[in-house]
Amino acid sequence: MEYSLFINVKEAVFCWIKNYEEKLERENIEIEIVENNIKRLYAIFNWGECMAAIVVAEPDFAPYRFVSCEIVAMENGATTMLYSWYDEEYIAIEEIINNLDKAIDIAFKYNIS
Repeated sequence: MEYSLFINVKEAVFCWIKNYEEKLERENIEIEIVENNIKRLYAIFNWGECMAAIVVAEPDFAPYRFVSCEIVAMENGATTMLYSWYDEEYIAIEEIINNLDKAIDIAFKYNIS
């Protein structure tokens, strides 16, 4: 895989997270950057009863090119997958950001209802 493309995607997602950080903190939503190094970016967004995990990595045997986004919720003591999205070959950075925006919107709507 082209390493420079991976770095560009990772940097774009990190900037996206930083852009959301202030808004989410005002809403009492925790963002934790679990890992941010040359090989991986791993962030968790926590609404309490709902969590989103975003991973940017060069996968070994994973169903994505670089980006994985999963949102889960706790309902009646069980974990429910609300949304998952994985990028594919030839998806532009703009499309990745649009899908991350969609994921966060789904989590917000879940927590409002």
